[in-house]
Amino acid sequence: MGQFNEYMERFNFSPLEKAFREKGRVRRYKKGEYFIHKGDRHVYIGFILSGTFRYTCTDNEGNEHVVAYNFENEPLGNYSVFQKKETAILDVQAVTNSTVYLLSYSEVNDYYNSNSEAQLQGRILGEELLYVAWNTIISAYKDSPEERYKKLLARCPNLPNLITLKELASYIMVTPETLSRIRKKILLEKP
Repeated sequence: MGQFNEYMERFNFSPLEKAFREKGRVRRYKKGEYFIHKGDRHVYIGFILSGTFRYTCTDNEGNEHVVAYNFENEPLGNYSVFQKKETAILDVQAVTNSTVYLLSYSEVNDYYNSNSEAQLQGRILGEELLYVAWNTIISAYKDSPEERYKKLLARCPNLPNLITLKELASYIMVTPETLSRIRKKILLEKP
């Protein structure tokens, strides 16, 4: 599919994945089931064995916005909120039937405290998530919706087959009608 979350390609997180596979509890989520609701205590972090999850927030007018996705072989959850033992600030919901390894706060941090390589994994994961968040914010101001869409497709060409047009439009912060026009324009530009 290509890597939606590019940080997974920039660093080898296989030791962290191994910790989830060895110590984690397997949980299966049905399509539409929530990993966590906004306001709930974030007691587990996950690693996705299979499936897709979306992160959404609701604005003051009640409109839901897609702000992130996680796919197979990626961590799952709001990492900074989890590490600070705060309540969730987003809803995280299964887009497809999914299987996830879960670790508690103490299990994750016992792993990080086990050796220097584990500490490095935790530090790099935190740094990469911050990097992604900042780049997403900057792109929202700097890039046009068409540029955001093209960059997304360059990273993840199969994404339109995995999520709805409405969700994809929400993620790049346009209406579905605007995204349809962008897609049509791109098709007409192709030789």
